Amino acid sequence: MNTVLLRLCAAILFGMFLTPRVLIAQGTAFSYQGRLLESGAAASGQYDMTFAVFDALSGGNQIGSTLNGASVIVSNGLFMVTLDFGSGVFPGAQRWLEIGVRTNGSSAYAVGASEN
Repeated sequence: MNTVLLRLCAAILFGMFLTPRVLIAQGTAFSYQGRLLESGAAASGQYDMTFAVFDALSGGNQIGSTLNGASVIVSNGLFMVTLDFGSGVFPGAQRWLEIGVRTNGSSAYAVGASEN
C-alpha cells in the first residue's frame, strides 16, 4: 500500500513540474487621470492632447518620445488616458509629464507640466 501511495505522490509531483507555466510580466503602460480647466471652469468636450516626459521642470531633457492622444474626451473637467513611454523612462529619478492641450482640431497647444 505504501508503494502505491508513494508512486501516486511521485506521479502527481512529476505532473506538476511538466505543466506549462504562464508568466506575466508587468508592462510599461499606465493610466493617467487628470483635471482640465478652461477659463477657470471644468472643461467638457473633446480635446487633442500630447504627453512628453522630461528630467527637469524647466530646461530639462525629454526622455522618450512624445505621445499623441487625439480626441480625448473630457467630462466635467476629468479625463483618463493610457500612456506607454516604453521601458527605461521611469528608473526612479524624478520625472515631469508635459501635457499639451488644444480644442479638437485647432492648431496651437497650451502646455503645462505635472510632477510624478
